[in-house]
Amino acid sequence: MLGLEKYLPMVQDGLGKLEHCLGHIYAEMKATRETAQAQHRALAFEFGLVDVQDNPRIAPRRLTQLPVIVEETTAARKEVDVEALNQGRAVSRGFYANLGDTAFKVTLIGVGGQPSTSHTVPPATTISLTCLVSKVIVDPGPDGPAIFQVYMQ
Repeated sequence: MLGLEKYLPMVQDGLGKLEHCLGHIYAEMKATRETAQAQHRALAFEFGLVDVQDNPRIAPRRLTQLPVIVEETTAARKEVDVEALNQGRAVSRGFYANLGDTAFKVTLIGVGGQPSTSHTVPPATTISLTCLVSKVIVDPGPDGPAIFQVYMQ
């Protein structure tokens, strides 16, 4: 041959080192992928997954859009159409609060029209909105008018 025999052991040694390095790279990539999948599962569990299906009612929050705040006093049932107030988008984050001295009941309406169970909001209480809501219904109690605030994004 042309004297290439002396290089054959170096090539074989280099291939062994390359195989060793590729094994480490594969292990790192696998660990990174598993970590990303674990983070995906944790975030999906915490924040839920929304099947948007090109529906403008269900859109990501826009951090440049200021929140909508409704603050009212009512002695009769009040239906707050948060979706209409939020430029036609369902609310995905915010809270509602009792600013008065009397308890009142709240019912949340989801984007499909399904109502939540009515629940009592005691005075000086704030409850977070953590799901998609299209309406908030406030029913004053027998002790006086409901003074409430709805903060939504």
